[in-house]
Amino acid sequence: MAQIDTTLYRTIADAYASIDTSLSTVSTSARTALDAIIDVDTGYLNPSSLEADAALEIELALLQVFNNAYVSSQSLQSSTASLLDAVRAVNDFVITNTTGTDTAVTQLNTWINTTMLGNWTGTNCPEGWANMSSDAGYTTTSWTTE
Repeated sequence: MAQIDTTLYRTIADAYASIDTSLSTVSTSARTALDAIIDVDTGYLNPSSLEADAALEIELALLQVFNNAYVSSQSLQSSTASLLDAVRAVNDFVITNTTGTDTAVTQLNTWINTTMLGNWTGTNCPEGWANMSSDAGYTTTSWTTE
């Protein structure tokens, strides 16, 4: 029975924690850019001059594409099924290849809080990995996280 080594598990957990962080901010960042396009005229000092025409031209040229990007970012943020399948696969592999009669929850809790202790990039399990594991259906309330 082969078990994933702690370095491989940490690499996967760290990478997916980064994905979780990126996904949680992608829509907000896209909205910030969209708002900047909507408010482009505030950067032009004299609205009665040619500057106002320039601001309107910029806004009209960029508004649709930035709105599309914002809408797309919202879809991206909610389209995580394949990511969660990968999280399930690695955590199920750990559970399946753990010896003993403990429940799956206990086996994974022990892996996260004991086996991985001292092997995390930080001190404890990355919050993003716990978030994605929770989204994938695992009980993570006992996990010690960063």
